[in-house]
Amino acid sequence: MRRTRYTTGMLLALGLSLALACSERDSSSPTSPSSPTSPSSSTSPSGEGAAFALAPVHGFGYFGELGPQFWGRLDPAWAACSNGDIQSPVDLGRNLVQSRRYRDLDIDYEPTTGEIFNNGHTIEVETKGDNVLMIGGVAYHLVQFHFHVPSEHTVDGRGHDMELHLVHSNAAGANAVVAVFLDRGKTSGALAPIFNQLPNDVNVHHELDAPFNPVRFLPHARYHVRYLGSLTTPPCTERVRWFVLVTPVKVSDEHLAQFHERVHFNARPVQRSFP
Repeated sequence: MRRTRYTTGMLLALGLSLALACSERDSSSPTSPSSPTSPSSSTSPSGEGAAFALAPVHGFGYFGELGPQFWGRLDPAWAACSNGDIQSPVDLGRNLVQSRRYRDLDIDYEPTTGEIFNNGHTIEVETKGDNVLMIGGVAYHLVQFHFHVPSEHTVDGRGHDMELHLVHSNAAGANAVVAVFLDRGKTSGALAPIFNQLPNDVNVHHELDAPFNPVRFLPHARYHVRYLGSLTTPPCTERVRWFVLVTPVKVSDEHLAQFHERVHFNARPVQRSFP
């Protein structure tokens, strides 16, 4: 049986978001439809981006009959969301985090271009450069990154204001995700150009104005916890390699508010805990 833990911040955010969601359902918001739509049968190796591609905007949500507790019932292909053994996100115990020896990420990122769009569940950027995360001698290529509010992973039950997921895929279609926490601050740093171009429309791709280097999205201290988990959206595919960086980066109040205007709440509850 999986354990679900909620932080006070997550409960407050959930309460606010439930009210917003009710309003959205009344106005036929794409993130809170009255009935689910079956996902396409097409496949893609692009990690959580593949999950979004497989699930139309109306396929799942975060509230009511489309919420996380029902994902496994919405489509047979999503059974792992209910029955999986190593589901994500997780709560990382403080002792676990502090006991991990420092290991840097074996990454080779470069200036990159991309397309940004609102897929109805998050703001996502599909990357076009050749950015590589090496794991055990195997190359995983960055295919997209996206955001969750509040954070999905927690440390000793404490969440963060936002979480960035950099989704990688190897030649065999296996996935690896680098997760970065974001907390409120004066500036959004290297992520500012991304937040400055948040789209208002849904499922319309926009070219980013300027190249970016994903390495600058990461904190200088790259202490992290590695574990084997799953996608945090349907189909909740397992055996995803996670690299959760412990040190947060900053997101400005303005950018966080602008994101909330487009995506009110999109965090799956914690599925299990590591001591």
